[in-house]
Parts: sequence; structure tokens; C-alpha cells
Amino acid sequence: MIRSVGVAVEGVPRSADKLYEYLLPDGLDAPLGSVVTVPFGRSNKGIRGVVLGPGEGNPPEKLKTVLSVGQACLSPEGIAVARYMHQRYFCTYFEAARCLLPTGIFGVNVKSVQSVSVPDEGAAAAYMEAHYSNRKHCDVLGFLLEAGQMTLKELTYMAGVSESVVKTLAKKGLVCFEKTEVLRNPLKDRPVPETPPELVLNEEQSRAADRMISLLSSGKTHLLYGVTGSGKTHVFIRLIDEALRQGKQAVLMIPEISLTLQIVNRLYAHYAKSLAVLHSGLSMGERYDEWRRIQSGEARVVIGTRSAVFAPVREGALFIIDEEQEHTYKSESAPRYHAREIAAFRAARGKGFLVLASATPSFESFFRAQNGVIGFDSLTQRFNGRPLPKVIVADLRREMMSGNRSCIGRTLGAELEKNLQRGEQAILFMNRRGYQSHITCTKCGTVVKCPHCGIAMTYHSYNNRVVCNYCGHSVPYLSTCTSCGEKGLLYSGIGTQKAEEELERLFPGIRICRMDADTVGGKYTREGILNDFRDRKYDVLLGTQMITKGLDFPDVTLVGVLNADMSLYTSDFRAYEKTFSLLTQVVGRAGRAEKEGRAVVQTYSPTHHVLSYAFSQDYEGFYREETSLRKNLLYPPYCDLCQFCFLADTEGEAFSAAEAFSEMIQNRVSADPASFPVRLIYPKLTAVPLVGGKTRVRLLMKCKDNAPQRDMIADLLDCFRKERAYRNVVVTADMNPVTIL
Repeated sequence: MIRSVGVAVEGVPRSADKLYEYLLPDGLDAPLGSVVTVPFGRSNKGIRGVVLGPGEGNPPEKLKTVLSVGQACLSPEGIAVARYMHQRYFCTYFEAARCLLPTGIFGVNVKSVQSVSVPDEGAAAAYMEAHYSNRKHCDVLGFLLEAGQMTLKELTYMAGVSESVVKTLAKKGLVCFEKTEVLRNPLKDRPVPETPPELVLNEEQSRAADRMISLLSSGKTHLLYGVTGSGKTHVFIRLIDEALRQGKQAVLMIPEISLTLQIVNRLYAHYAKSLAVLHSGLSMGERYDEWRRIQSGEARVVIGTRSAVFAPVREGALFIIDEEQEHTYKSESAPRYHAREIAAFRAARGKGFLVLASATPSFESFFRAQNGVIGFDSLTQRFNGRPLPKVIVADLRREMMSGNRSCIGRTLGAELEKNLQRGEQAILFMNRRGYQSHITCTKCGTVVKCPHCGIAMTYHSYNNRVVCNYCGHSVPYLSTCTSCGEKGLLYSGIGTQKAEEELERLFPGIRICRMDADTVGGKYTREGILNDFRDRKYDVLLGTQMITKGLDFPDVTLVGVLNADMSLYTSDFRAYEKTFSLLTQVVGRAGRAEKEGRAVVQTYSPTHHVLSYAFSQDYEGFYREETSLRKNLLYPPYCDLCQFCFLADTEGEAFSAAEAFSEMIQNRVSADPASFPVRLIYPKLTAVPLVGGKTRVRLLMKCKDNAPQRDMIADLLDCFRKERAYRNVVVTADMNPVTIL
């Protein structure tokens, strides 16, 4: 009997990707889902791989042999997810499987501590009786007899002795040492609550929760639409409680790390040591051990960002994706998966349940709910019965005409003054970090751009450097034009650093904490900023997009949007949808407790229909108007969209490759237009035209996201990559991107 396995091998290009068959030597077993090392290529160099299936039964003499077998990391469900991703996201088998492996599997050691115990309690008791005057020895033995086992560090601290005392007892055979594994737990220092807080739901919440509880084992997807402050988290906890009662596990996903830090406190109060956290802010060791706690079932509730969708929970789990419209749920590197699709697949396959939740759902999800493809419930009132914040529109055109060049208009300034006098807090949103965002030569008009990305660079005052906010490239402060040598560059535009300076000028003594990519960098920085703001150490929280959603501070009564137009006029067809979502979310941060909330929105377009809908939180009205336009122009949700990107040394090469590929599509489609209905939007430079100094061009294709269409795309990609004329061009495909490059 031939014992062989099909292995997904690391580093194989897509064009050569398959499950490679390897022979298992006698005495070595490799269960499905195991991490293995196999010889590969002419050199037979040892390469990492994952066993995703049985072998095909080829003759043993034609097969190479598995070198070593590690941990079995993928369950049958995990293997099914990897195969699903390979088929859907134009990635290799290993790229898909790698998403499901625990972070650190290839490099993190198991953490252990030295523990001390008493091997013979009778001998220890007799020694204590005979040597009662030796207090140090007796104290050590007494603590161990009571506790059973303690770490050496704990024992020396509690008994007040040095390690040498314990080692002396070990030489006498009265105590023994052993290595004990310790799981690194990012929540270990939090006090365990004695009793979870009481969960009280209003009638609207109870109705939605009861309906979804009846579907926990249905394998279906459900959309929970609720206005900001409607108490969606209360519904989540009710669903999780019931899932745990039924013996299931639960995964709650949120779009950003900064949000995990606040909601973890709420969930920890309910689930304590049953809660696991997964996000990139943890150390590699912490993420590895959290993965192991989930796999073993010790952790039954998981909270995390996008990658938490791959948590090794058992089949039939409850998945909840909060703020499901956020772009961070879509991976921008291979495999270009969407957490929403992975969660839906896992829920359907394992008879679990997926809840999508938001005050501003993606048009795709709302469209599916309106057409009965997925379930739907709504929360139309704030949980505490408080009204939505009053919105005050401040026309920046009038500010300019009156001579006010400050980023803090008179209306917003007056409202901030009221807040300071009342001792209340405010959140101010500016979607651009840095000090000044444009640097232009007054003579030749050259804009200072990043040589690697091709986008305008930003001046940062804290380090007196000109920085690319996209790739991080920076140079010292510039005083002369790099093109014509003219002195007197014009620095203009406003970022969060400039806004902070303006606030301090206008309100001497004001306490401001700034939260953007420049201030958030350390492991605990986000939590520290938010906790300090909650503890009233600051009057104003000023930040970028990371402060616009999910935050709940009872003393915040004012929200200010410094410029509502920044995302309104981009070339992305989702610009209006994203602006509506952003404004709705940030305005909803005000007045979430007992005090009345208000929002001041500064804009150059005060009558724009998107802003009007956002201010009234009229999602359904906005959805109807915007989707009628998309239907006429044939954009999602009325079609699917595939984005191809071509990266080349020169602009000419990139455009030539994109045009050749579009011709390949047309030739393939013309043979069977009924099976492959597509429309091409011809090549153009991306908004960030350079990546690593290479030119990037994109080609858009309106199509249907189905298996035949994906197979056609995969085949065209393989054919194109074999073309010698374009061997130096990198091409990628992304089905239904959340951002048009």
C-alpha cells in the first residue's frame, strides 16, 4: 500500500501551483493539516509545506519522501477553507493555508517556567517538625504543601527567601524542580470579575436577538442594521451567551485594533478567562498561545481584527462582523480575501451562523438583505432613548470670505468654548495626519512627490521632515525646489499636527490628545490614549479615521469634523458611500450617554446630498438614491468588479501589458459572450502611481463573480505570465476590491 500525501509547498508560483505528492517513510505519519518539511526542486532543498490531501497513488519510485512532520494545525474545516480560498482568490495553495496556520508556528518556542513541588508530603512534614527553628526552610515547605506547586519566582517572593534556600531543600530531596509550560496571555493582568454585569435589552433589541437565536445552527447570514448608539453590542453578547449555552464557540470581529481595546473590557467582564484576543498588536508568542487556547477549547469567545476569521474554532461557530462595511476586512495582499466571505463559507459549511452589523452597511450586504438572500433586522432607536446628535453645518466658504484661514471655524470654536466651560469632552476628526499636506514650488509649480509612490509628500513638524504617508519614505525639511532650484517652496494644507497647534493657540491650556499613525506605534499606546481620555485627563481627542467608529465615551457631547469634503471627490465610485459612512459614524460618537450631543461639520459643500443624508442618518434614503445611479451605470451591487494591476519598470511597459491583457480577455469572451458577460474599463494609472519606484496601471472588468468566470481569469493570468514579452511585469487580480486603486 502506497502511503503518500498531497502537500501545498511554500514559494511555488501560481502557474506551477498544485498539491505535490510525497511519500511517507515507514514509521512517519502526517495527518491531514500537518505542517511538514519536504525536498523540492533540483537541489532538493528542504521547503515548508502543509498536507492538504491524500496522495494520488503514483509509483513510489517517482516520489520524493517527506523529511519531517510537525504539528497538525488545520482541521478538516481549515483544509476546506484553504481549498475555497485557492479557488476564489487567485492564490497558491500554500498562501491560502498559511492564513490558517498560527502566527509563530515556524519560529516561536513554547514558553515554560521552572516550578517547584514537594515529592513526599510526609517527609516534608517530618522535616518541618524536626527543624521548626529553621524558619526559611519551614516557610518554603509550608507554602508548597498548601499550594501543591508554585513557580520558583512565586515561591521565593511569597516565602521571602533566595533561590539558594530552595536549591538546598532540593539537594535534601524535600523539593523537586520541573519545567511547566505557560501560555502567554495578553489579558492575564486583568482582574477576573466576580459576577458578569447584568444584560438588559430593550424591546427592539430582544426581538432582533430572539430571531437570530433561532438561526444559530442554520448556516445562514443575517444583517443587523442599527443606528449609532442603538446597542448592537448588547445584542452581540446575548447571541454569544446563547451560542455558549449550546456548546458552540463565537468569534467577534471588529475593523481596527483601537476598537478591540475598548470592547475587550466589556467582553472580559462577561467571559473572563474564556476570552481570547487576536490582532497584530500582540507579540508573536501571545498570538501563537491564544491560537492554541482557542484550538483546545479553553477559549470559547474570540475577539479580533480581520485575521480572527481564521481562528481554529470548532464547526458550527457563531461569527459576528461589526462595522462590516469597513475596507480593513479585505486583505490587500495575496490572498486578497474578504473576511465576510470566509465567515459566510465557514458558517454555511459547519451549520453555524454569521451576523453582519453596522449603522452604515455596505451596499452589497444591504442589497442582498433587501432581496431576501440574507436575513435582516434593524434597530432604529438609540438604546438609552436619547436623540441623535444635533448637526450644525459650518460653511467654510463663508469662513474664507470673512478672512478666517484657521482650520477651526468660528462656529466650531464657539461650541468648543461651551464644552470647555461645562467641563465636557469633544472628539475632533481630521482625515489627514502630519502638519502641512502640500509642498509646491512657486516658480515652476512642481509638487514634491515620493519617488517610490508618486504621491504628494507631507511635512511633519515633530521631526522636521517631509514624509510619504503611504510608504514612509522621508527626507529632511526642503527649502529649495528639486526641479528648478528655486528657493521659497510653498507649504500648505492642514493635517492633525497643524490642527493641534491651532487648538492650542485658540484655547490656551486646552488638554489635547492626538491619535493618528504618528502617535500610535507601541503595543499599549492605543489603549493608553483611550484610557487617559476616558479618565478625563484630556478635553479633546483629535485624530484620523481610527477615532470615527466604535468608541463610546459618556462625557463626549461634541464632535467636530474639520473638513467633510476630503473623501467626497475622489475617483473611486464608492466615494459617496465611504463619505456617508465616515460622517455617520463620527457624528454618532456624540451624546451617547445622558448628556445631549451635537456635531459641527465644516464643509465647502454644505448642500451636498451625501452630507444631508449623513447628518440625518438616513441610510435608506441615501441607499435608494445612490444605487439607482449605480444600476444605470452598472456598478456593484448590480455587477461584480475585477481589478487587474500591472507593475512594470516603465509606464510604457505597464500600459502595454495592460492593453495586451485586455485584448486577451476580449478574445476569450468573444468566443462565448453569453457565458462570460464582461465590460472593460480601459487601463489608467492608479491613484498611487508608483510602488517601490515601479509604475502601476490598473484595468477594471465588470463581470459575474462565479466559478466559470474565476476559472477564465485564472487561466488568462497563467497564460499571460508565460508570455516572454511580459516576463518582467507583475500582474495581480482582485475580485470585488473595496478600493479602486
